[in-house]
Amino acid sequence: MKKTLLIFFISFLSTQGFAKVGDIYYCEMTQAIELKEGRLINYIPQKFKFTIDAENKIRFGLDPNYFRGSTFEIIEFSDNGEQFYGDNFEYSYGNFYFAEVFRWLSTDVDQLTATAVSATCAILEDYSV
Repeated sequence: MKKTLLIFFISFLSTQGFAKVGDIYYCEMTQAIELKEGRLINYIPQKFKFTIDAENKIRFGLDPNYFRGSTFEIIEFSDNGEQFYGDNFEYSYGNFYFAEVFRWLSTDVDQLTATAVSATCAILEDYSV
């Protein structure tokens, strides 16, 4: 009986980290930087939430933050369910990374801006984005 309970308890814990449709992630940025016009800008870290939908996309909540209302397509999930990535982001074992280069068209010379964000995340239960 004790072995059965122990096996049940261990199997329950091991599935908690698997990414699945409907999961809601609560994240806190550890770094947020931007390279703009040759200057490095460090931003105050923000908090944000996202969920995984049935179309293999992550959808961010509407709280005021850098990712507000954004949607990113998930290209691939790992076999263990604790990692997934898209064109400009990766989620790996509770860590979220985002990087993107933007080109701003102008009349003289195009301006480039590079943004990078890192965050730690946890899966929430019974919370809406």
